[in-house]
Amino acid sequence: MKKTLVLLLIILVGFSTLAIAKGEKPHGTAKATAVTVVPTHGYSHKVGALWTRVTNYGFYGDKTYTEPNFEWPGGSGNIYGWLTSLWVGAEINGAGTVSAGEDNQWAPLDSVHVLTRAQGGRSAEDTWTRYTDNNPPNPSVTHTNIGVEVTEQTYAWDQSYNDDFIICDYWIKNVGDDANKDGIPEVKRKLNNVYVAFRMDADVSGFNGTSTDSKLWDQDDLTGYDDANKVCYLYDADNLSVAGNDMGNPDPVTGVLRSPGYIGIRLLYSDSVHLGASVKNKWTMFAPTSRYNEPTAPNAEYTYIARTVFLQDTVVRDWRIVCSIGPFAIDADDSIHIVIAWVVGNGRDGIIKNSQVAQNFYDGNYAKVPQAPDEPQYSLESGPVNGVNSIILDWKNNSEASVDPLTGVRDFDGYGVYRSTLADASGNPIWDTLAIYPKTFNPATDGHWAGKPYLKSWPPPKKLLNGDSVYYYVDANQPNGMIYTYSVTAFDKGDTSLGISRLENQIGRGKVSTKVYMSNSPPTQDVKRVRVVPNPFMGSTRFNNPNPIETNPWVNRVRFINLPPDATISIFTLAGDLVKTIRSGSVVYTSRDVAITGNFTGIAEWDLTTKNNQEVVSGVYIYIVESSAGTTTGKFTIMR
Repeated sequence: MKKTLVLLLIILVGFSTLAIAKGEKPHGTAKATAVTVVPTHGYSHKVGALWTRVTNYGFYGDKTYTEPNFEWPGGSGNIYGWLTSLWVGAEINGAGTVSAGEDNQWAPLDSVHVLTRAQGGRSAEDTWTRYTDNNPPNPSVTHTNIGVEVTEQTYAWDQSYNDDFIICDYWIKNVGDDANKDGIPEVKRKLNNVYVAFRMDADVSGFNGTSTDSKLWDQDDLTGYDDANKVCYLYDADNLSVAGNDMGNPDPVTGVLRSPGYIGIRLLYSDSVHLGASVKNKWTMFAPTSRYNEPTAPNAEYTYIARTVFLQDTVVRDWRIVCSIGPFAIDADDSIHIVIAWVVGNGRDGIIKNSQVAQNFYDGNYAKVPQAPDEPQYSLESGPVNGVNSIILDWKNNSEASVDPLTGVRDFDGYGVYRSTLADASGNPIWDTLAIYPKTFNPATDGHWAGKPYLKSWPPPKKLLNGDSVYYYVDANQPNGMIYTYSVTAFDKGDTSLGISRLENQIGRGKVSTKVYMSNSPPTQDVKRVRVVPNPFMGSTRFNNPNPIETNPWVNRVRFINLPPDATISIFTLAGDLVKTIRSGSVVYTSRDVAITGNFTGIAEWDLTTKNNQEVVSGVYIYIVESSAGTTTGKFTIMR
């Protein structure tokens, strides 16, 4: 809703709020102020293993799946989220009501600001934003202003021991009701029986929400609660209406669990001064709801969360977890402080362990956390090296200046170079180690490297690139047309006295992917040299991805090579029916994360689909190539 405001006052809050000490109230929210209309905005954490979008309106994830929605492992397309949000409930004029993120009951007061570790953040990636439940522009339910303003900060890490959770820190302030809708809350009142709740409709599994049958995706979940660790969670269970045990969504070919994760929420800290409950720093309610059996009106939602009850379910269905804490009493212009962690882990033991790490991080004020060196800045190029077509990775030495927060010393000790051409059933890249360059070698801890062909001497080779001295690695003789993903990591020395082994950047963080076409198939003016490869095409060819996922699907294709640059290829059945027409330079390109490099003007790829987007059947096909250099014909065979 757009209104002319009687006063326009923009409060600029510095990023110093992102470094607030634990328990200290954020700066810049002491006074009620008029604000401009702020558009909705989101930012996606993609630095660790748990990826999700945070917003400036109390909602988490992206229900369109354009951005990550509690995707784990990050980049796999394997999602765990659907509708996840913050709820705040209170009694207003004797009646309970709730402001909920998924019902559009929060109005943004600021965009989502981001601060990285290199910029002084306390985690690999911090965010900060503010929103209010005063007069949201488009609520989907009947809305009553409670009159609170939320300052939200999130923290995401990127090491193997701390990348499975995202911490969310909330200051919830009683600013008063903006009854006349002028942007200045003027009705000051004490809020009683306030409850803070979180609702997570986590439809466990399903690549980008589309490729898993609903019986194995959103209709076969179970929930649970661990009181000792303050964790409420949800996971993929066995749907008894489907033959076999489908718990964790096993891959139908390999049996590898595609969705082994348990996802949930741990309460890390809760205000105790304003809390009326007898048990402090604990959830006061955990009660899952299910589709067609959940409160949807704000008064019913309040009744649901304002209880002291802990329920467990035993029947698989489309569950949501709802957990709350309260009641709080908040005077006018006073605040309460709540901190949670969104956590995921492999099985119940995994989520509990990861939640304990999150608790330790919070209890230690996020300080003195061991970290791997900064990630190397790297890029790739393709071209001939010593006459051999190659992919060249170049990286800078920025990692070598990294200081470990725990010890305060520079403990960089080497680089790793990795390549992936395949993904497992869960969507994780399968990494091949190309090179390890350790500065020091300890047989007691590094014996797994000994004798391996990838163990290299220090330092890596260097060259000048755009005036800078950079390291480089040459990956030679890779087949044309394949998708190659590379990662360069830095690792430290570790600290045996603290029981910490070498810490290395997450392999694949900031990964660079390319689909390479080398110059061994340049355009030609001799149509007699045109060929189809492979011929015959067989479904088991290496050009196919044996583990298809949404972000890198199974790609059936044949390639026409040695084409003139203006060639048109018409493909026919033996009966003379036109199947498809393609042109020089057409390549199968299906992933948003993959660039195409090299010279591909002399080739054309066909994905074995018709002009009506139907898959072709096995058989013999005829092609006609027409160009300014002439015309040629030929035939090839497809064997599914």
